[in-house]
Amino acid sequence: MLILGINNMHDAAAVLVCDGKVIAAAEEERFNRKKHTTGFPANAIRYCLKEAGISIKDVDYISVGWKYWVMKTRLWQALRSVIYSPKALKAKAQRGLGQMRHEWFELFRLRYLIEKNFGKGKFKIYYFDHHLCHAISAFFVSPFERAAILTIDGAGEEVTTMFAIGEGTKVKVLKTIKLPHSLGQFYASITSFLGFKIQCDEYKVMGLAAYGEPIYADFFRKVIKPLPQGEFRYNIKILDYHLARKRIFLPTLTKVIGHPRHPGEAISQRHANVAASAQRILEEILFHFANYLYQKTKIKKLCLAGGVALNSVANGKLLFHSPFEHIFIQPAASDAGTALGAALYLYHSLTGRGRYLMKDVYLGPAFSSKFCERVLKNFNLTYELLTEDEICQRAAHALTSGKLIFWFQGRMEWGPRALGNRSLLADPRKKEMKEIINKRVKHREEFRPFAPSILEEAFEEYFGFKGSFPFMLFTFPVNPKKQDLIPAVVHVDGTARPQTVSKETNPLYWQLIKYFEKITGIPLILNTSFNVQEPIVCTPEDAVKTFLRTKVDHLILNNFWVNRFK
Repeated sequence: MLILGINNMHDAAAVLVCDGKVIAAAEEERFNRKKHTTGFPANAIRYCLKEAGISIKDVDYISVGWKYWVMKTRLWQALRSVIYSPKALKAKAQRGLGQMRHEWFELFRLRYLIEKNFGKGKFKIYYFDHHLCHAISAFFVSPFERAAILTIDGAGEEVTTMFAIGEGTKVKVLKTIKLPHSLGQFYASITSFLGFKIQCDEYKVMGLAAYGEPIYADFFRKVIKPLPQGEFRYNIKILDYHLARKRIFLPTLTKVIGHPRHPGEAISQRHANVAASAQRILEEILFHFANYLYQKTKIKKLCLAGGVALNSVANGKLLFHSPFEHIFIQPAASDAGTALGAALYLYHSLTGRGRYLMKDVYLGPAFSSKFCERVLKNFNLTYELLTEDEICQRAAHALTSGKLIFWFQGRMEWGPRALGNRSLLADPRKKEMKEIINKRVKHREEFRPFAPSILEEAFEEYFGFKGSFPFMLFTFPVNPKKQDLIPAVVHVDGTARPQTVSKETNPLYWQLIKYFEKITGIPLILNTSFNVQEPIVCTPEDAVKTFLRTKVDHLILNNFWVNRFK
């Protein structure tokens, strides 16, 4: 049985499931090179079909994580907004009409779009609830037979938060919270207030928060107020998401926390304090949700999904400040993951068969060495062909001498993190490496941290407890005795967001880090994404183009070692 899962909302993506197993998954942005792209994911679908060696005629079902006809709550909230702000009504109406004309209309004519791009097919199309697909995207690929499930994002059709319980191939919804009460929209609004791009740069707020103090937390508790039974209220009369999208902020907010930051304006301590306060409130509400869900289920295993589940700082704290002992987060926890959830939901609804365990994220396209060599020749680059062992040894030595390496191997990662197949690598021992990478490659804000990829077997030594965190979705305090050894990957608050690397799931990347450890005694390296103000690279052409417009020392493209022109 072949099922194609599709998301055409924010972070558009496609996933192909064959007899319950995920065989291909990718976000559209990697192909069209537009970050967080919205719309029909034609390129991602094309990749999935190609990866499986099939055509659309072979697909049995198409499954979508959005019911485009569910609009009652959104319409009602738009009409109510006129009470406190005519501008809010206009903003909500423009946003809603834009979605109706674009994403929702695409879903209405989905069969036409598919057949226009890929030909006629026998497939049937199913549409499922957005948050239910979020829930299933996490639980159905988790290692848990039974778990509590929590999904949190800006909003689905009308739901912003879902509490559920999963058992076997069934998910039971316990409670939902609807618009306008949205933790995701609150955090997104603060992202806009701080001069960053909404629904794109929330991770910048998370990084900036470590430099501030939560002095506005009491005020934000008036904006987001927890209530009994896991409920909360979001006061949009103080901070309205749709106005924030247009960078309009009400006097009820600005009188307390000051005027919003303009994009490009220098970041002040006040801005850091606003970020710290928003992060504190997000964490408090997340703990509020978790405590309620545990009381309802008494299960110590939790699955998280939705855009808020990408807040790695909150995730790390949740593991130690809630009753849950084990937490699983699907790597593409944003809307991209609903393509996965929709496909798996339909498969298990039709068959009731066993689940698929997601051990790694390597579900995107790979390219043959022959293809890579042709690309290098087309760009007139000189290169050497090495064995895998030679690649790892030479790369490890280059890192220890302060060189930067673009590392392109195997299948592209699924989700927003570069996890050893499309990565920029550096020596974590050199404190100045942050500045070097920002100056020579990334050209990004100085406050943003870099993350370590660490051998799974060394994790306890550096983070103080046992665990496996292969998707880089949790932030933890670094062992104080180890912080001075790896300053380039330790944030200002003494934390890091690790990726544990196992020999089983990524043997080549594990081997590289192992060689680095043999030379330095340090079982981890600095890993950041292979991109520059763009989506993570997908193809060898993307990799070479990015390499040529930076000052990175070496490009490793499969087994080819490429040096920069002299």
